[in-house]
Amino acid sequence: MDAYDILRSEREEFESEAAEKAFADRISGKPRALISVAGYNPNLPEDDIKKELIDLFSSCGDVTRVIVPKDPDHSPNLDRRALVILFGDGAEEKALQLNGTDVGGWNALVKVESDEEDEEAARYRSSLINELMNDPKFWYGVSVRGYDTNLPVDEVETVLKEVFSDCGEITHVFVDTLDKLTNVYFSLQEGEARALALDGIRVGEFELDISGVPSVLSNRPSPFGNGEIGLGYTVPAHMIEFANKDDDEIENKVIAFKKQRRSSSIV
Repeated sequence: MDAYDILRSEREEFESEAAEKAFADRISGKPRALISVAGYNPNLPEDDIKKELIDLFSSCGDVTRVIVPKDPDHSPNLDRRALVILFGDGAEEKALQLNGTDVGGWNALVKVESDEEDEEAARYRSSLINELMNDPKFWYGVSVRGYDTNLPVDEVETVLKEVFSDCGEITHVFVDTLDKLTNVYFSLQEGEARALALDGIRVGEFELDISGVPSVLSNRPSPFGNGEIGLGYTVPAHMIEFANKDDDEIENKVIAFKKQRRSSSIV
């Protein structure tokens, strides 16, 4: 088992609280090193790039995160430098010794970053969150309850897409198995209105309860125009869907949504 498989295995074990605590204890108190590296082929699949970087730096300490910029329009690392976060004694010195190392046909250009890199990462995450928050895909939607919650998620999606098929283009469906509801989004406000008019429709033995879903458009700031959040503000429902996602998952979603918007505009 190589270092990449070990890291993946450890992350899978994080589903167990005991395993997560054990890993936290292992790196607790150890110095942290922020290492940036360039020279890799940015056209390779992200997982391949991460695997190469994890293998390269695994001898320097515990690799806890690898961030690979994918969208130069939004990435703060415009020179395509990936960030590797290490924990361990002497991790910085060991990493710097790898500068110039031949890694399967490319030379690793390694340097140590200051904590300001964390600020860059935070700003990048903030830009992703902001773009996701205001994505038109989530402007118009309804929240649906009352369907057969014993159905698998994919079947719930299929059934509800059929129910709302005449309402207009459906842009996104999220089945919340915890709260036993599903949010269905439409490209146009007209689609939302048509969906709301179906409140009470029967699907087999079940009667659907259809209501408006909190969105960016339905949650206005203060009426005084000072940018503050007014009374009654509710977090847009689609942001709850992504609340527990890590940066990579959010970034992948944002990029996917952008590509879909571009392709839709071309058509």
